[in-house]
Amino acid sequence: MSRVSLGVREVSVIPKEEAKDLLKRLRIRPWQLPWIRSSDPLAKLVDAKPGDVLKIVRESPTAGEFVVYRLVVPG
Repeated sequence: MSRVSLGVREVSVIPKEEAKDLLKRLRIRPWQLPWIRSSDPLAKLVDAKPGDVLKIVRESPTAGEFVVYRLVVPG
């Protein structure tokens, strides 16, 4: 079986003010972000708590890097 790398370059919990600005810029509510469970290995890596917003930077063969945001939910 071959192993596939997710290419995660950086994972961080963004500060509440930055999260607020992000949501305002995107014109969405927090629950409209894609979710990640607090039991997920990436969330555990940065000790994320439910309600936090994670910034995940991944390597991309076409774009160089790809940034995604996730709302941490219980679980």
